[in-house]
Amino acid sequence: MIDRSVRRREVSTGGRIKDSDIEAVRERTDIVQVVSEYVSLKRAGREFRGPCPFHQEKDPSFYVNPAKEVYFCHGCKAGGGVFNFVMQMEGLSFVEAVERLADRIGYQLTYAAASQGEVDDRLEKDRLFKLNQTASDYFHYNFNETPGAAPARDYFAGRGFTSEIIEEFGIGFALPGWDNLSGFLAKKGFKEKEIISVGLARERSQGAHAGGRGIYDIFRNRVMFPILDHRGRVVAFGGRQIPGSSDEEGPKYLNSPETPIYRKGRVLYGFYQSRQAIQDSRDAIVVEGYTDLLALRQAGVLPVVAALGTALTEHHFELLGRFCDRVYLSFDADRAGSEAARRVLEFFNRFSIEVFVVTLPEGEDPATLVEKGGAHAFSDLLASADSLLDYSIEKIIESMDISTAISRQRALQACVPVLTRVSGDDMRPVRNELVRKIASVLDMPEETVQIFVRNALRPPGARARDMADPARVGVMGDKVEKEALRVLLHDPATLLEQQHLDDDFFTDPSHKKILAILKEFPVCDEEVLRVEYDIFLRRKISVIDDEGLRSRIMELLVESPPECNPGYEKKVFDKLMYMFLKRRKQKIEVDIRKTNKKLEPKKYDGLCEQLLELQQLIRESQLTG
Repeated sequence: MIDRSVRRREVSTGGRIKDSDIEAVRERTDIVQVVSEYVSLKRAGREFRGPCPFHQEKDPSFYVNPAKEVYFCHGCKAGGGVFNFVMQMEGLSFVEAVERLADRIGYQLTYAAASQGEVDDRLEKDRLFKLNQTASDYFHYNFNETPGAAPARDYFAGRGFTSEIIEEFGIGFALPGWDNLSGFLAKKGFKEKEIISVGLARERSQGAHAGGRGIYDIFRNRVMFPILDHRGRVVAFGGRQIPGSSDEEGPKYLNSPETPIYRKGRVLYGFYQSRQAIQDSRDAIVVEGYTDLLALRQAGVLPVVAALGTALTEHHFELLGRFCDRVYLSFDADRAGSEAARRVLEFFNRFSIEVFVVTLPEGEDPATLVEKGGAHAFSDLLASADSLLDYSIEKIIESMDISTAISRQRALQACVPVLTRVSGDDMRPVRNELVRKIASVLDMPEETVQIFVRNALRPPGARARDMADPARVGVMGDKVEKEALRVLLHDPATLLEQQHLDDDFFTDPSHKKILAILKEFPVCDEEVLRVEYDIFLRRKISVIDDEGLRSRIMELLVESPPECNPGYEKKVFDKLMYMFLKRRKQKIEVDIRKTNKKLEPKKYDGLCEQLLELQQLIRESQLTG
């Protein structure tokens, strides 16, 4: 693995890494060596092959092409250059990945001059990270060493938590009193406004007290849970009351507010500690509470994270999606937990992740379950977990009266919002399975449910749009577009010859974006064309944020080049032109039908002339093709 301990720079100045340095790191880094630190690779012709580190598979479908310095998995479609690989494996930003690889080869990066505002913002955030770490160390010392934390230690011992789990997660304790932490941090050189900005203190309404401090601690007499980001930096805290404490005040749990370094919807508690287990198992279990996570981890159930509250977001799924294929939602068996699970329906299908819901026994949570029955008790529930779609359908039908034909039809209508999440053609097998399930539960003929669902999912006016939309292409059209792009990606000379192409020649939005990227390549001397083009492609691929788009490019780039026998390229682009002309013809025909010949004679005649010209061009293209 890449050594995370080797860090020459504590803080960059906030400026952008120079392009020349990025290219130097890329050129001096052997992608096969880097990938081999995570994956067992074997040579397969001109490429290297191994099991994909991003999803579980029986037969290796992960390839590394050393000549093009890219990787691609034919199973999960993950792909990119060496920077993308490190970003995905380590959960880093682009800049962080460049810095990590620069450290690996001993290369000193230089940064373009940043504005004073950028420098100040970076330095301020670094100060806040340091402040939070100092507070975390202080809380942890209190927990282990101070007499005042004895009730907290007794509480954890009573729950069966070991010293190892306490150390791993840095459990701490906020002493009773109004300014213990504030006073400690002030002695360490932190300003009151900094302590307030990270949510550890509030300003006193009456101003500074006799001791001179104008702030007071928010967390008092509470067990403290440091919350780390994906890089292991303390960004926030959760504080829990000690049960039975005579000084109980405020809510049971108190969490840090959002701050300059903390966004609740982007951070999962325990992700930093559990990431390797998630990556190894390709599973992620999401629980509600801090102690749920600690209990599962201690019992040996390792790929666990906790939502801070119960509101999972798209950002959470984007983070998990880099490392796992399946997410298990294990929320409390109450209405709030059920609603939290079903809210994931709003966005889960935007990610290539299977989502399951673990149904806990009434009155139990993951912590109490493993305390009574050990890890196997929870593992049994995982094995019987329902898919999110099945779970949602069951909950909808359970909540409704289905004793009459009318009430069953209402229940069927209530299931439509769930079915819209699988309305695409690629999800038809899933949708059909749900239809069978609904038909069985509602005691309806499957054909009846199928027809009802088909009509409910069809947008108003869909039939008219299907007839009029000239941009609809079938499998053949998509194949032609992909083949044309593959030629352009592999042959820069052809790209320069086809400069007349624009996005109207392509119908797939991803194909349009790929063409736009390729057309950014500048015209250059033929002697340096191939070298410059390869560098251009690597640079472009490394900065593409859209994983789907990057995957599409990698799929075209990593596969063996097309058969370039004489006339091959011409044949491909003649087909592309033919498809383009056919779409233009269909659009003109639609416009002619919409135009009133008597009211708009000039427009009508002009459209007819265009149609005749297009028909002639199509005949000519068929003859030359």
